[in-house]
Amino acid sequence: MKVVVLGSGSYSGTPKPLCTCENCSRARINPALRRTRFSLYIEGGILVDPSPDLHYHLERLNKRIEKVFITHAHFDHIAGFPELQVFREVDVYSHRQAVEMARHLSAIFLGGASPENRDWRYHELEFGRWYEIEGMRVYHFRTVHKSIENSGGFVFEIRGKRIAVTGDTGPEILEDKDTLKLIEGADLLIAEMTHRESIPGTHLGVEDAIKLAELTDASYTLFAHISHSNYTHEVLEKRVRESGIRGKVARDFTWIEV
Repeated sequence: MKVVVLGSGSYSGTPKPLCTCENCSRARINPALRRTRFSLYIEGGILVDPSPDLHYHLERLNKRIEKVFITHAHFDHIAGFPELQVFREVDVYSHRQAVEMARHLSAIFLGGASPENRDWRYHELEFGRWYEIEGMRVYHFRTVHKSIENSGGFVFEIRGKRIAVTGDTGPEILEDKDTLKLIEGADLLIAEMTHRESIPGTHLGVEDAIKLAELTDASYTLFAHISHSNYTHEVLEKRVRESGIRGKVARDFTWIEV
């Protein structure tokens, strides 16, 4: 089963307009160092977080999307939702706040949630329980991510494999025993690594992102949601390599077979 990190960046992407930091300056010269906003594809038509760069992602991926899971309703994780207009049938899953925002975006930009030529179905998920969804099990867990009331991650059980996606989370996840146990031993962990240092209640830094991978003992970890203000990709790769964990720092369109 193939998993693709479509976008590896955080809210501003890299390069950020008008920014002259090292990462932004290098990315303007070398396209391989660019980072679009976070989005994830799981083989079988599953999309996690329709980022503002979704048209670019779908253009390159060129796969049908059937199910959309949204971690939370912040701009960089949901603003690309109307780009799914190319698909007639889509099922959308998230906590009520994100589902309502998805409906709102559809109504504003596409003339309603279900025009005559479109069958989009919206499913509200509660935090802290498993759901059986067409051949897979999905668990939606809550994370601490300030400035929004409801933010979460997902654990997908598909064809005997477990894939965990943290979404945006503060370092409080390291003390959340229930979530750590849930993720423990995952075949693949997609963990955010937004900043150099963690911001309580908001995002993970490099050290704490690596610590999360160590605590959960995932078989493999892809670190994503990288801010332009973080270390360079080469430094991040070195930090992960020296930690001894099994994993790497994602670039745009990094894929792995699970």
